[in-house]
Amino acid sequence: MPAEFAREQTICGLRAVQAALRQRPDRVRRLFYSAEHSQSLQPVLAQMAKRRGIFRVLPPEELDRVAGSRAHQGLVAVLDAPEVSVVTREIVAQTARVPGLTLLLDGVGNPHNVGAIARTAAFLGVRAMWLTADGAACVRSSAACRTAEGGLEYLPVAACHDALAVVQAYVHAGGQALALSVRGDKTLADLAQFRGQPVLLVLGSEEAGLDPAVEAACTLRLRIAGTGAVESLNVSVAAGIALATLVQPS
Repeated sequence: MPAEFAREQTICGLRAVQAALRQRPDRVRRLFYSAEHSQSLQPVLAQMAKRRGIFRVLPPEELDRVAGSRAHQGLVAVLDAPEVSVVTREIVAQTARVPGLTLLLDGVGNPHNVGAIARTAAFLGVRAMWLTADGAACVRSSAACRTAEGGLEYLPVAACHDALAVVQAYVHAGGQALALSVRGDKTLADLAQFRGQPVLLVLGSEEAGLDPAVEAACTLRLRIAGTGAVESLNVSVAAGIALATLVQPS
């Protein structure tokens, strides 16, 4: 596991913790909860007791401290942090040959945006999400997991060291790499032709957008048409609009 990823992760929030308990019950080290959840947690607590796991009811102020936030909804879990794999050229080539939708986030580093995109991607059945350094470092953070509402438990994620090389390799292998950019010369109406194909949807950082070299390497550069009153959308909103357009018939 890369050094930047901690050995433990703290997850809080009802749906985020419930998803982690379903998907990784044997990886839970400590579980803290408010009294209102005691009954519903009984099966989990019984399993933790067998493994000599730590669990206890805590008052709201203690849950705030353990969670590092007030947005815990009475549930905080500390788990073994999962490994975050690395995108290799072999993985890129294999992915580009099979119909399906993959996300590449280049420089998206806000955990709330990463979590919101993961929630939408999991909801719409995206195959995987690849992230460059900033996004990969925060993808297992409490904020990202809470915002994802459980989506990060179901969406495969991987770290990408070189977004330009990944895009070039994906296109070379026969896939379609679509850049979402304010500089795009096509609109989302052009996405319909790509449904059911191997597609890599590429989005850039919250502040600067896509790197020009990465954008130029893509098959097509798309923009979301607006009124012009503001220059662009939040990256998680833009991702949601594009993903829904790609996945669902018009």
